[in-house]
Amino acid sequence: MKIVLTTLILALMTLTACYKSPVQQGNILKQEDIDEIKPGMSKRQVAIILGTPTINDPFNHDRWDYINTSKLKGKYKKNKKLTLFFEDDKLIRTEGNYHPQKDNADTEDINL
Repeated sequence: MKIVLTTLILALMTLTACYKSPVQQGNILKQEDIDEIKPGMSKRQVAIILGTPTINDPFNHDRWDYINTSKLKGKYKKNKKLTLFFEDDKLIRTEGNYHPQKDNADTEDINL
């Protein structure tokens, strides 16, 4: 009986060790929130829509970085980044691989 129970426990431990759960870190940004960001918005307005940035550069207070990474089985599945640049507390441009939907994009260039 002990051998069967020990074998069963070892088999269960082996099966559970094979599964690696996905790990997601950083800001999860929704497309509709990204579409709301427009040049000229204040830092406070952007923070209300997107939340606080993942990385707050202590040397450059006019740059906010939103980063989202997802790992599956120890390997990066996706890596998304949105960088916002401010001047005089107003959004002047953005960079990264998050993009607004073409239907909602303004004629003004925001460099997404």
